Amino acid sequence: MGLPVAGRRMAVIGATGFIGSHLTECLVRNGADVLVVARSTRRLQNLEAVASDCRFALSDILDRDSLGAALGEFKPEVVFHLAADIDAGETFAHMAASLESNAIGTANVLEAASSAGSAVFVYADSCKVYGNGPVPYRQAQPEAPICSYAIAKAAGWRLCRLASALTGMAVCGLRSTFTYGPRQNPNLITHARDCVARGVPVRLLGGSQTRDLLYVDDAVRAYVAAATQPAARGCSVPIGGGRELSVVEICREIVSLMGSRIEVIAGAQQPRLTEIWRSYCDNAEAKDLLGWSPAVSLSEGLSRTLLDGAAGVPSRGADRASAASE
Repeated sequence: MGLPVAGRRMAVIGATGFIGSHLTECLVRNGADVLVVARSTRRLQNLEAVASDCRFALSDILDRDSLGAALGEFKPEVVFHLAADIDAGETFAHMAASLESNAIGTANVLEAASSAGSAVFVYADSCKVYGNGPVPYRQAQPEAPICSYAIAKAAGWRLCRLASALTGMAVCGLRSTFTYGPRQNPNLITHARDCVARGVPVRLLGGSQTRDLLYVDDAVRAYVAAATQPAARGCSVPIGGGRELSVVEICREIVSLMGSRIEVIAGAQQPRLTEIWRSYCDNAEAKDLLGWSPAVSLSEGLSRTLLDGAAGVPSRGADRASAASE
């Protein structure tokens, strides 16, 4: 890619997760000195292509001491914070876990980054903070989160802004739409793919909802831009694939790409209470602030994803990793 990261010290928190592993690969291949931070070794296979060129630290974002020690020793110029608990069905236990990991955990990473002298902090925010607000998303529109994951993500960004005011550390967030690609967690795409593989209809929660799919390589370029473009500092920028499609249309595209004719059945199951009904980003602000726009078309991205042998392998209690695949 020829990205401006060569020789720079960068830490990726949640580096063995979906987006984190792709970001780490990109940084290493473009000459950055990268510290991988993860809470366990279970997903290190995601980094096997660049493992010998990274430094590693095992630390949970809820462990202030070990996290502070890891970043304090490495002293990264840039910290990418992609570790989080993912969105899930709402229970009181899930609410508590979301707030603990995605808000308190973020405060811990901010503290560790600031104490280590980091100049730039890039936060994996989420477009879900807008709830069922108007599309296309704009960073200045009111937050209206309707699930505990989004509530905690919104709090995390406000903590970023507060930490910046306290310390002078520059912060930038990315509010990404549904991010997909090889090594993704189970989601709509893996559901449709698995239905085709089994020869059964694709049954959907609703189906009229819209999603704006963002390919992971494009998301990675946006993260690098967020770390290197001063114009975006202090902003949490919406990014997406730039094309709004219904869930039914997306599934039919997957079925077609896989050479199948199985039926896609809308409304076979009731949507979740916290369903987002429209999701779309036209990327106008990302173009202005980051100099970024998506480059991979939906058909190309889906083809790459469906052909990849590792796509959609269930993570079985995965590490706190990027939750931007939504």
